Amino acid sequence: MKKLLIITVLSLIALAAFIYFGAFNDSPSNNQPVEAMQAPAQAASNDLPAMPLSLMDGSRVMTKNLQGKTILVLYQPDCDHCQREATQIQENLQAFEGYTLYFISDADFALQQQFADTYKLAGQENVYFATATVNDILDQIGPIQTPSLFVYSAEGRLVKSFIGETPIEQILQVL
Repeated sequence: MKKLLIITVLSLIALAAFIYFGAFNDSPSNNQPVEAMQAPAQAASNDLPAMPLSLMDGSRVMTKNLQGKTILVLYQPDCDHCQREATQIQENLQAFEGYTLYFISDADFALQQQFADTYKLAGQENVYFATATVNDILDQIGPIQTPSLFVYSAEGRLVKSFIGETPIEQILQVL
């Protein structure tokens, strides 16, 4: 499991470096119009990112279009820190009632379903699991640790971001 985590981290670093250095290339690529080129987003924009998500029911949503108070949780199913964070969220789920939580990973749905079942988050009315590509995550949020949690207001404005494993008490203070 540690070997997989190391490979994943190294892959993300290599991808981030590729994107970073590509952003400073003076000439547009042949397959991308000039107006589409932009520097990668910083680790927490003030607005919901424009990131496409595939939900487990097969539907697709754009995070930018999410309504109401929203929490984006970027995680990996095999991450120990993410597992502890999920346990804390599940144990305090009543505090998240006014929010919709989206657990986002690049992992396949089978691993996400197993995670949702193990941490008793499957079937919760306000909890969704979704996939996003590594490129979309890096482009819209930036390179981050997992878990990372972003709390957004009903107007889609960032209230607070928590990068890395965070004690639940700190998260609950901003809800």
